[in-house]
Amino acid sequence: MKNKKTFFLIGVGGIGMSSIAQHLIFKGYNVFGYDRSSSSITDLLEEKGVLITFSHSVNYLIKGYKVDNIKVIYSAAIKINHPVFKFFIDRGCVPIKRSVFLASLVNETESFAVAGTHGKTTTSAILTHIFKKTDTSFSSFVGGVMLPDKTNYIHNGFDKTIVEADEFDRSFLNLKPHFACITSIDADHLDIYKNHGQLKEAFIDFSKKVQNKLILHHSIPIDGISYGLNTNADYEFKNINQTKDGYFVDLKTPNEYVSKIFCKVLGKYNLENMLAALALADQSGKPLVKIIQSLGSFHGILRRMNSYNLDGKIIIDDYAHHPTEIASVHKALREKYPDSFIEAVFQPHLFSRTRDFMNDFAYQLSKFDSVKLMKIYPAREAPIKGINSEKILKKITTKASLLERKNFNKNLDLTKADVIAILGAGSIGNNISEYIKEKLV
Repeated sequence: MKNKKTFFLIGVGGIGMSSIAQHLIFKGYNVFGYDRSSSSITDLLEEKGVLITFSHSVNYLIKGYKVDNIKVIYSAAIKINHPVFKFFIDRGCVPIKRSVFLASLVNETESFAVAGTHGKTTTSAILTHIFKKTDTSFSSFVGGVMLPDKTNYIHNGFDKTIVEADEFDRSFLNLKPHFACITSIDADHLDIYKNHGQLKEAFIDFSKKVQNKLILHHSIPIDGISYGLNTNADYEFKNINQTKDGYFVDLKTPNEYVSKIFCKVLGKYNLENMLAALALADQSGKPLVKIIQSLGSFHGILRRMNSYNLDGKIIIDDYAHHPTEIASVHKALREKYPDSFIEAVFQPHLFSRTRDFMNDFAYQLSKFDSVKLMKIYPAREAPIKGINSEKILKKITTKASLLERKNFNKNLDLTKADVIAILGAGSIGNNISEYIKEKLV
């Protein structure tokens, strides 16, 4: 065991780091890791053979291994003064940033990269599902937990790779994909990019790195193969009819027209994501008939429009943390439940994002019949003076109030709403999963 290549991942429980850990295990390497607390993801990693410590003291974990022979990978959330980071630095290691290391893995294979400020996880998960159903040799690094697999890393060989191309910190510029897709270029991560223009420039730079085919939402003014709903794009879904479980659509590709295809997703924005994945798979040479057959059996991703019927109430759990994503969830729910009273329970994610989109958050949340706001989830950030949930609350025009974490379950039990949308990318995901688990016992 000790003469095999060895890796130590700092922040191993993160959604991006944990998929890398699983990939390295499948490659047959020794994999160690640190995270500040245990979770369902660290439980999964430990089951697969990753040795994890939740203490800053890592000496005992790697006892018997030469530290200078261990390759150390760290996530963007880890600061350089972190005790575990410093432990390795002080012993002569040169840690590698997650995005750089991931790119080194991905660039060795025929790669499929999904970029965009929204829709990356769903699109890459659908493409993963299509590849599974078409017996492809591939590995997939997904930014969410796929259902029913209950993992964010799917392994079916090493010939091809599916990866989310993350614009945060310009990470996606390390990739050299053979095929790629851009779903959207809305303003975001303005703590990294000074303005929307700089973000657009980064996506243009990414588009130039694509070696083969680039698929783009029809609204994006970059050269490539376009897709969209009811629009004159290269790939188009038209004659869209909603059902209880998804949509029936007609498909137009550059070469074919196919009627009455069933797509198992909720929300037209997810239908667009499905079309993007279809276009990527079609351009890569997969048989269109097999691609189409797979669209009706997609099980979804944890916290991406998951629907639960509990005590007669519909609870929708979604990762939406940007005003555009909240707008998409609201539109999808209004279309599916036109006569229902719909409440949003929202936990803002990041102080900087809350500051940058304060008015947009208030405007989109005001479309719901009622709103409950939780405290901002800081993630990697320190508080920003004057930026808090109370400030959003004052700008919301519908019935709204603050919600303490301790009252989360009580609110779901007592609310008069027919449909409750649980929204946010922070700890609210743990809140709702615990509540649902409790109800389903």
